[in-house]
Amino acid sequence: MVEHRTPVTARLALGALAVLLVGCGTVDGTATPGEIDVRSLEVGSLTTVPADIEIGRKPTDGPILEGLRMAGAVVFPHEVDPALTHNWGTDVLDTPRRASDASAISNVNLGVLERHRMIVGFDIAEGSQAFDKAKPAIETDARVTRVVLLRFPGAKIAEEAARDLEATDFGVSPDNQPVQIPGYPAAHAHWRPGVKTIGATFAHGEIVVSLFLQHPSPDIDALAKRVAAVLDAQIPLLDKFTPTAPDRIADLPRDPDDLLRRTLIPGPANQQIAIASREFAAWTGRAGLHYRPTEPAELGAAWDRGGVDSVAHSYSTTLFRFRDDAAASAFGATWQDTLSAAAHPVAAPEGLPQARCAERRAAGGAPALTRCYVSYRRYGAFVSGAEPAGARRQAAAQYALLANAQ
Repeated sequence: MVEHRTPVTARLALGALAVLLVGCGTVDGTATPGEIDVRSLEVGSLTTVPADIEIGRKPTDGPILEGLRMAGAVVFPHEVDPALTHNWGTDVLDTPRRASDASAISNVNLGVLERHRMIVGFDIAEGSQAFDKAKPAIETDARVTRVVLLRFPGAKIAEEAARDLEATDFGVSPDNQPVQIPGYPAAHAHWRPGVKTIGATFAHGEIVVSLFLQHPSPDIDALAKRVAAVLDAQIPLLDKFTPTAPDRIADLPRDPDDLLRRTLIPGPANQQIAIASREFAAWTGRAGLHYRPTEPAELGAAWDRGGVDSVAHSYSTTLFRFRDDAAASAFGATWQDTLSAAAHPVAAPEGLPQARCAERRAAGGAPALTRCYVSYRRYGAFVSGAEPAGARRQAAAQYALLANAQ
């Protein structure tokens, strides 16, 4: 079963910020000619001092940081199959246990991953239909592709792991049959006749590509060709990727593009926060595409035109680095112009014309949510809060933080 995870473009963690959205405060900084005096902004108790990201280093950071690098080397399923328009989840798999829970791996393979000393993985899944928690995917006619990259300590170990992962999964059912993947004689794959899914593994250097695909019908030829198409797109990306030596993973920079320190965090500056791919992390280069909006199409086009080359995410804040100032501003204008029918504009922070805010009405059991976009020079950020006043304070604090980080 493919586990649903909220698409990264819509992550809005509110609980950690709830206690910070009240009160008044002062803003550090100085006025710059031609720019807003950030000391005049209402930010409540939120920090506007850039953090020293390295002081929070934890032993768990290294594998996650390598996984975030791998995020830039994974193929997006929709790049191969345009019908896959819905994000079914994406994340770093920082332990063998988490990797074994991914459907592309099979939960019987924990022992294999541990025996072969898996370092980290990265997982992405997309489908032709929206994910339905109430209905198993196999009961739908959705096309699904899930790609998991698994990093091992060496090429020989990866090759052995690919073989053993397949063998263990194959042994789950006596009805399973091996499948040849066109153009990839070294790939390991199987299916169960009459069932419309296929699993496959393929080792390439120190990385194992593990695939799980579902087709609308149990057509093994179509499934095998789809696996080959994914590998055709995935292998060139891995050729461009240089895995970090295992003894250097612990030293990977937490903020390689100097973006995470510019991103609003809950609580005081310079607190020690562990890297967590879904809460506090930098997604550099191609990895930032995991935050590219897909709906509405106009917003995705504005992202593309804007040349976003790095993203940082910190709880309820997501910061983008655009090509230039104009692109950062234009993206915000497009967002405001393409709000859904469920949202309506609300007042932006006073004295901050670079900000735009909108409130999504409570509906279907989901609470109301306010989101603001604010830009400063080539940077643009989304912040969110349970109510407009709190979101406005976050937007003002994020702007002040960006100004103070120059």
